[in-house]
Amino acid sequence: MGLGRSVFLLVLAVGIATASEAAAIDCVQYVKSSSRFELSGNAWSWWDRADGVYDRGSAPRPGAVLVFERTRRMPAGHIALVSRVVDRYTVLIDHANWSAIGGGDGQIHRGVPAIDCSPRRDWSAVCVWNTEFQSFGRPYATAGFIYPG
Repeated sequence: MGLGRSVFLLVLAVGIATASEAAAIDCVQYVKSSSRFELSGNAWSWWDRADGVYDRGSAPRPGAVLVFERTRRMPAGHIALVSRVVDRYTVLIDHANWSAIGGGDGQIHRGVPAIDCSPRRDWSAVCVWNTEFQSFGRPYATAGFIYPG
C-alpha cells in the first residue's frame, strides 16, 4: 500500500480531525495549556529558546512540540504538539489557530495528520491535512521537534 493511500485511510480512521468549540486561542496558548513546556514568545522563537533547556531533534516523538518556521503568511510561526507517531513519515498533531482560508481560525484541532514532505525525508518540512480542502496542504518549513523534559 502506498504512502498516499495509507495516509488517506488514516484520515478516515481518525474521523477527519475535529475542531473544538472552545473560545479562540492561538497555538502558543494551546501548547502551554496542554503541556508542561515552560517557554514563551512567538512560536518561531521556541526553537532557539529551547536550546539548553529541552532536548531538540529531527525525529517525532509523542508529546514533542513541532516548531514551524515563520513565513510571510505566518509571521509568528506556528507550533503543534505531536499526539501520536503513526509511522516513519506520519504523525498526528494537536494544535490551534490553523486554517487555510483566511489565516488562523482560533480553534483547537486534535488528531490532525501531518506528513514529512521534505526532500530528504528529515522532517525539515511538513504538509498538514486540511479539512477545508480534504487534502494535504503545501509544505511548511520546520525547525524540528522539542522534546518534553
